[in-house]
Amino acid sequence: MTGAIAAALKKLAVYIGTDKKALKTVAGIVLGVVLLLVLPIAAVLGIFSGEVKIDTDRLQELIAKQQATGEAVMAEIEEQMTAAGYEETRIKQAQALYAYALFPYGKEEGFTEKLVGCFAAEQTDEELIAAVNATFGTSILPEEFKALMEELREKSAEAEPASG
Repeated sequence: MTGAIAAALKKLAVYIGTDKKALKTVAGIVLGVVLLLVLPIAAVLGIFSGEVKIDTDRLQELIAKQQATGEAVMAEIEEQMTAAGYEETRIKQAQALYAYALFPYGKEEGFTEKLVGCFAAEQTDEELIAAVNATFGTSILPEEFKALMEELREKSAEAEPASG
């Protein structure tokens, strides 16, 4: 049995050795496998050897900046939604949309005006999401938004007895 395997491997080696295209293909596969095995090991060794330095101060600075930007946009959303005459529920919906899907658009000029413009009186969730998708080019599903809002309602209901 081992003789048959050895003969088959010999034929395969001769074929690969004589066919340049097959040789390049096999060499590429072997090189790819070696890289896939060696690079993660090298990365882990680099991290644990202490040679890879992570600038935690800069990282904390970036996190604080992102957090401040997010809080400023949330406050602006609340301010403009209140000025437009929307109640707390609609304000929370706008803030949830920002946090859930529209965060990358928060730095754009006129973002909050566009977001507030997506809201209308007597509007269904489906109509709201359709307006948001059309305005920002997103593909939010109404079902996902409803699930998100339901989860937020549950969490706020849990928090109310504790704070009251």
